[in-house]
Amino acid sequence: MQRLVTLDPKGLFMSLRPAQPVIYMIDCQSAALASMRPLLEASGRPVCDVTDTDAFSRDVLSHRTVRECDTVIMDLDHGQTPIYRFLNLVMGETERPQILLMTGDGAPVGTSDSFNQDRLHILQHPASPSHLLDILDDNS
Repeated sequence: MQRLVTLDPKGLFMSLRPAQPVIYMIDCQSAALASMRPLLEASGRPVCDVTDTDAFSRDVLSHRTVRECDTVIMDLDHGQTPIYRFLNLVMGETERPQILLMTGDGAPVGTSDSFNQDRLHILQHPASPSHLLDILDDNS
């Protein structure tokens, strides 16, 4: 777990606290993701929109800005090629953020599919807010 160090005005260490996990939303034009945003922000989680999925993929693979404690949420119903390319890239990574896939009836994956990943979750539209928060809390 990453930690943030707080300094007092004289530069002395005051406390260590866990780094706040960030929620990255890929395809922020998705209505399902847009409806989740207020819930996530109200629960105190920082939410960032990802508009350039290919650049984001490079950040995840190089461990520059995205951390293992973070979560990536994708809506596969409206997914374009970059989203699937990103998903394929990170599936084999051992150090990667948690992944939440939102799916509907017509999505290529569903809740009955299984993956050899303990940090990949599939949520069926419409997702229960409590179920979403439970998954995020389990990752903390």
